[in-house]
Amino acid sequence: MINRRIIGHFDFFLFGTAVVLALLGVLGIFSATIHGGPDNAFLRQIAWLGVGIATCLIMVSVDYHFLADHAYFFYGAAVLILIAILFYGTEINGSKSWLILGGLRVQPSEFVKVIVVLALANFLARLNEDYLKRHHLLILSLITLLPVVLIILQGDLGTALMYFPILLGMLAVAGLKVRLTAVVLLVTLCVAPAGWFFLKEYQRERILATINPDMDPQGIGYQTRQSQIAIGSGGFLGKGLGRASQSQLGFVPEIHTDFIFTLLAEEKGFLGASIVLVLYLLLLMRLVRIAETARDRTGIFIVSGIACLLFFHALVNVGMTVGVFPPIGIPLPLLSYGGSSTIMTFAALGLALNVHCRRFVN
Repeated sequence: MINRRIIGHFDFFLFGTAVVLALLGVLGIFSATIHGGPDNAFLRQIAWLGVGIATCLIMVSVDYHFLADHAYFFYGAAVLILIAILFYGTEINGSKSWLILGGLRVQPSEFVKVIVVLALANFLARLNEDYLKRHHLLILSLITLLPVVLIILQGDLGTALMYFPILLGMLAVAGLKVRLTAVVLLVTLCVAPAGWFFLKEYQRERILATINPDMDPQGIGYQTRQSQIAIGSGGFLGKGLGRASQSQLGFVPEIHTDFIFTLLAEEKGFLGASIVLVLYLLLLMRLVRIAETARDRTGIFIVSGIACLLFFHALVNVGMTVGVFPPIGIPLPLLSYGGSSTIMTFAALGLALNVHCRRFVN
């Protein structure tokens, strides 16, 4: 149970900002599916939002030290589930990363992100050194890479890539010596090009189409091109709710999931899109503040990992809609349709609220 002292330190600003963003997402999903789309997507998202808020409050009620202390147990269970999905998972949109439970589709790789944050925070918090050493870096990389490899084997490269910002952000907070930082950057620069040969053909084409938008505007670059047209057509004030013709007439695929920002920009215009981005900025600034005032290293690392996770999710998703990044299937936190993403985001924010509530607790 949450005692009164903890309730007194509850960060209603962070929680309220997240709920406002989620409600904007529900409104966008309603508008995106009003003229056709998945049946009852709007109602299902409301249900997922309710589950997400409940999950957030549950995460606040359990001391984050208990969660961090048992992080390796959660991590082991998560790895076993990811392995099981390779054999018993359901393939959707070319990715075998889903479990069907009682008629509900669940994507465990979303929830594993929070578990990886806890596992990394647990390891880093136990170190009593000002800077990380090479063997520390190796252990932290292995903790991150194991689920990443399993998720790549499931065919979900986009989700797998989102694990690296968590690791890099937490490494930056933990502290790397200049020499070790240079080594990490050098190895990354040398290894990254080799990853090109492990990409599937359509993934390579998406990258090339992002670099050269005129390469295949009616093929692999169609989705990004139509998204840019839709955002531009919104003007300053937008076309209004339910009047986003470019988005709602099917010109932009996956408009209620990965490209929900496109719909909001067309309907609400530059002004509405800017408000959404400001809300994300306020959310991230609040997370940084919570990390700064955390009572211990465990709390600092947990909130830092969550902040990096949400920041890069939003950055990549919005970048996809305007053509800066190739479309890799990354949802926009709190706004995109999807139960797994919504619940994971609220669980992560619940952890951050947990750290904030207990900053004065002995």
